[in-house]
Amino acid sequence: MSITNYSELQASVASWLNRADLTANINDFITLAESQLSRDLKTRQMELKATLSTVVGVNTVALPTDMLEMRRFQVAGSYNQPLSYRTPDEQSIDFSSNSSGQPIVFTVIGANAELAPIPDAIYSLELTYRQRIPALSDTNTTNWLLTNWPDAYLWASLIAATPFIMNDARLPVWQGLYSQAISGINGIDWYSGTTMKVRAR
Repeated sequence: MSITNYSELQASVASWLNRADLTANINDFITLAESQLSRDLKTRQMELKATLSTVVGVNTVALPTDMLEMRRFQVAGSYNQPLSYRTPDEQSIDFSSNSSGQPIVFTVIGANAELAPIPDAIYSLELTYRQRIPALSDTNTTNWLLTNWPDAYLWASLIAATPFIMNDARLPVWQGLYSQAISGINGIDWYSGTTMKVRAR
């Protein structure tokens, strides 16, 4: 059985569980699998760039809802200016005057990045971040992970199903296969090898 899209993954999960009565639950297993995969995978396919725009006089910008962690944040222009991170308390103390200008620092509060100084113009901000696994659905039937490594999806879904079907005996098997798949995926990125060199400062 091939696993190239959402419906094929659902059918494969049902087949591996040898159950025909879980149609209403398999979607949940896959959703739980995606949550686990997002936490465990560290691969370059998860990295995206987004452009955010400031509003004059407003010191916050909304971060992408699918962001897991930030890699780089900078003001884009003819010369990109990296933004330095401050804790909320540090930023509040260092910029207590609420001055305006081009932002040079930021902090993160909830779903927003808070900038300082307060933008005095519209600035284009370039954000590089690690993205949550794009969720599969009836309308989004595939993604890069399912296309490249359907085994990781399958094992993660079977792990999520095990407590529900109360088949604890199979859990070590699924966990072993899942761990092997995750280690393999995380280990093959080009930047994880010895060919990368860090520039001396």
